[in-house]
Amino acid sequence: MPLLPGVQRLIDMASDGPSLADMPIQQARLQLDTLAASFGTGDRVGSTADIDIPTPSGTVRARVYHPEDSSGLPPLLYFHGGGWSVGGLSTSDALCRKLTARSGGVVVNVDYRLAPENPYPAAVEDALAAAAWLSRNAADLNAGGPGILVGGDSAGGNLAAVVAQASRSTDEFTVRAQLLICAAVNLGHRRGSYVEFAKGYFVSTSEFEHWISLYAPDQDLSDPRLSPAAAAELAGTPAALVVTAEYDPLRDAGEEYARALRAAGVDVSLFRVDGQVHDFPVLGDLIPEGDAAVDAIVDRWRALLAGGPEVNSA
Repeated sequence: MPLLPGVQRLIDMASDGPSLADMPIQQARLQLDTLAASFGTGDRVGSTADIDIPTPSGTVRARVYHPEDSSGLPPLLYFHGGGWSVGGLSTSDALCRKLTARSGGVVVNVDYRLAPENPYPAAVEDALAAAAWLSRNAADLNAGGPGILVGGDSAGGNLAAVVAQASRSTDEFTVRAQLLICAAVNLGHRRGSYVEFAKGYFVSTSEFEHWISLYAPDQDLSDPRLSPAAAAELAGTPAALVVTAEYDPLRDAGEEYARALRAAGVDVSLFRVDGQVHDFPVLGDLIPEGDAAVDAIVDRWRALLAGGPEVNSA
C-alpha cells in the first residue's frame, strides 16, 4: 500500500534537515533527545522509577514502568533503538508506557552503554547483565513470571535477539519470548528491501552503515552476537513476535529471520505493518497512524505469550 499520510509528512519534515549521521555524535544525541519530546507522553501507567542495574563494568540506568492493572505477564526487558550510538530512556519512554499500559506487564527500559565511546561488545554485555539482574529481581518488582521477556526496536531489537539466543546456554536467566520491532538482526544483509528502500524512506541505508561502523568497527558481522540471524543453530530459541514495516530497509532481513526461526521449530508470529517506515512505533505522535499499530502489536504479543494462534502472520 502507499505510504500512510502521517508517514509521508514525517519523511517530508526529515528531508528538510541534516541527517543525524552527519552530525558530531554529541550533537546527534542532543538532537534526538529534543525530537523525542514530539513523540508524545504515551499512556498513563501506575508508576515509574529510575534505577541503576549493576553490570561487570559498573552500572547502567534503567526505568521501571508498572501498570495500573497487572496482567501477571513476566517482566519485559526493553532495549531502545538508535544505532547503538544515540537514543536512551527518553526516546523509548512513550512506547514503553504504551506497552506497559496495554499489556498490563512491568517493563524495564535499559539505558545501555553507547558507541563509539563503548563499541561492541559493551551493549551486549550490558544487555546480558540486565537480563540476569531482572531474572533475580523480578519478584521485588512485583512482576509476573516465570522467566522474563525481552524486546527492543532497531538496534535494541538486535540486542533483544542476542539475549534471547544467549538464554539457551545460561542458567542466569530464562527468556520466555522476544519482541523484535524493526530489528537489525543481520548487519551484513545487503539485498531486497535494503536496496529498494535505500533512500527517501526516513532512515537511509547510508545511515545504517554509519551506525554499524561506529558500533562494530573492524568486526566480523557474521558473529551471531552482532547478527543473530547468522547463528548456525536456531533450535530452542525463545518464541518471537517479529514486527516489520513495509518501507523499512531492514524489512527483508527481519522477515527472513522469522522464517528461519519458524523452520527451526520456534513459535513465531510475523507481523508486517503496511504503509509504515523504520521504527514507526517509537515515533508516537509524529505518526498518528502508528498508535493503532501498537494496539495490534500488543494483541499479537499477548496471543503469542498465551500460546494462541497467530494473527495476520505472514
